[in-house]
Amino acid sequence: MPAKEYEELIGKQLTASIYGAKGTMLIGEGTILLQSHIEKLANFKIKAADVEAVEVQEPEPELEPELEVSGGSAVDTQEKARLAGEHLNHIDFFVHQNSIVPLEEVEEKILPYIRETAMRYNVFQVFSELKNQGDYRYKQILGVAVMATALGKRLQMEEEELALLSTAAILYDIGSVQLPSSLINKSARFDTHDYAIMKQHTVLGHELLIKSGVDPRIAAVALEHHEREDGSGYPKALKGEQIGRLSKIIALADVYMALTSDRPHRPAFTFFDAVNEIHQQIIYNRLDSVIGFTFLDLILSKQTGCDVILSDDRRGKILLTNVNYPTQPLIVLENNEFMDLSKVQDVRIKEVVG
Repeated sequence: MPAKEYEELIGKQLTASIYGAKGTMLIGEGTILLQSHIEKLANFKIKAADVEAVEVQEPEPELEPELEVSGGSAVDTQEKARLAGEHLNHIDFFVHQNSIVPLEEVEEKILPYIRETAMRYNVFQVFSELKNQGDYRYKQILGVAVMATALGKRLQMEEEELALLSTAAILYDIGSVQLPSSLINKSARFDTHDYAIMKQHTVLGHELLIKSGVDPRIAAVALEHHEREDGSGYPKALKGEQIGRLSKIIALADVYMALTSDRPHRPAFTFFDAVNEIHQQIIYNRLDSVIGFTFLDLILSKQTGCDVILSDDRRGKILLTNVNYPTQPLIVLENNEFMDLSKVQDVRIKEVVG
């Protein structure tokens, strides 16, 4: 079907998503049609008459991400998270059907949410928006992508590298789509055989992304995100500088999200228990120290001013955090007394309440 039959659609905006014969979403609602979209319509033999699109009278100026997100209500941001999860589901379905990643959907429908959310990054707010995601995998991916992007900005990455990082963080676990569903949905702990199969998702993801034509640095993250600084990771037991920078950032975000999420075999870690675990992995050279301490500084800075309950049931407020003692900040108690938890042996933070 020649593309010229669709030329009048170029520049128009879709009012309804377009789906292929197998139910795969080809182009999402709200997309302004470009020549590349027209070629896709022709390739999938979608009739021009079936495309619901309207003229764009006057493009509105694009809002800065901070303004667009900060101006939205909690309901708006939760809806954006829900839609991002739906698009991840569509991507998984497309991969199942076609053994290739629909990169346009990643870039047009998910990447903007990740970049916007990372601009006003707050770990508790992000978790609140993602908590209604029914699928653990999608919650994990969106959380990792937001955290990794925020961390990349804190590391002062150049814009091009930051864009690669965000895209890699959306696709880093794509190999899991090709694992047996019985393994993915298993609620019990993996046995040795299960674990050996599961580890193949790194190789499968790398092969899939290379086949899909992504930047090799993005594909490398799918392969390396379970590698560790001391060589204890998989699939190649890489060490230190053998592991790509993007992979190290996403690995750290992946570990944190996994720790702070409920799993079939254990409840979620509390915030400070997760921070302590990350800190220990940095100290024991499993996670990159520069990236790791920058990450701790990023998330601990959000704790300043938070109300806490101590292990002896006294209440206070976090006044100052210390990346060298991440679980032992300076607290001001309700009676205005100061307590430096790094110098107290028998008192710790039991709960962050606000």
